[in-house]
Order: sequence, then C-alpha cells, then structure tokens
Amino acid sequence: MTFPKLPIARLRAMSKGIDSGYLAFSRAYGASIEAFFEPLLYFLIWFERLLLGSPWWLVIAAVAGVGYLASHRIKISIGIAIALGLIGLFGMWENTMQTMAMILVCTLLSIVIGIPIGIFMSRSERAQKLITPVLDVMQTMPSFVYLIPVVMLLGIGRVPGVIAVVVYAIPPVIRLDQPWYSTR
Repeated sequence: MTFPKLPIARLRAMSKGIDSGYLAFSRAYGASIEAFFEPLLYFLIWFERLLLGSPWWLVIAAVAGVGYLASHRIKISIGIAIALGLIGLFGMWENTMQTMAMILVCTLLSIVIGIPIGIFMSRSERAQKLITPVLDVMQTMPSFVYLIPVVMLLGIGRVPGVIAVVVYAIPPVIRLDQPWYSTR
C-alpha cells in the first residue's frame, strides 16, 4: 500500500501561500523587530570594543583571575594565561575577543532572563506545567531549527547568533534555578 501524495500544483500553492505570508509578516514587522534587538547589538559591539581596546595583558589577567575564582586552582589559571598568550601569538586575538564578547553577552542574557523565570516557575505550579514542555523543546531541538526563522527575519549577523545561543542556553539556567528557590 502506498502513501497518498498531494498533487504538485497543490504543494506549490501551499508553498507560495506560506512564502507570501512570511514575506508579508517580515515586511510589516521586520523593522520593528530589528529595532527591538538594536540595544542588544549595541551592547555586544560595546563589549567587543572593550575587550579589543583593553591591553592584552589585562584581559589575560582578568580571564585567568576569573578562572582561578571559579576553580580555586592556580594550574588552571596558568593554563588559561598560556592558552590566551598562544592565541595572541598565533594572530587570533581579535577573533577570540569577538567570540568571548558574544559568549559573555549570551551568558549574561541567559542569567538575567533565566533566573526570574526559574523563580516564577518555582512559585507557580501552573507556570511550571506550561513552561516545562517549552524548555524541553528548546533543549532537544537543534539550534539551527529556530535559528533559520530568526536569520530569515533579521539576516545573517551577530544578533541571530546571540538569540540562538540564548534560546539553547537558557533552559539549564531556569531548571537549575527552580529547585534552589522551591526549597526556600
């Protein structure tokens, strides 16, 4: 027994309908959505310029210091300093600082958005029942699945990358925050 197929003309009509609907949405709201994310882009660029404008030795010392505070091991701090020094010697300092800026902005956004949602979910059983399936989908779907519509709407750039990383990174922040507040 074979699976029934839709006629090609109907498939084309469906495809054109979806495309025209997305195009109409993009034209109507695209500028507003870009304007909404503009402060995020400015913050990302500011942070990137801060890292690139700071003396290399200060950036290495700060990152090694954060590594020591996180691990309490001097060997890890020394390893971080050596790795960053080698990155600079190989001429990849600028790309590394751009990546670090994006990672740090994504981390800050995930924390700033995730902690209040986790607190809210720990205090409301209804919110927990509604948001938990969304978190499951966010964690299990590959990032390119929700990156594609964002790229189609905002174009290729830093903001779609930040959005994709935050969508993928925020569920653990929310989930780890929940038990801490529910026991208090």
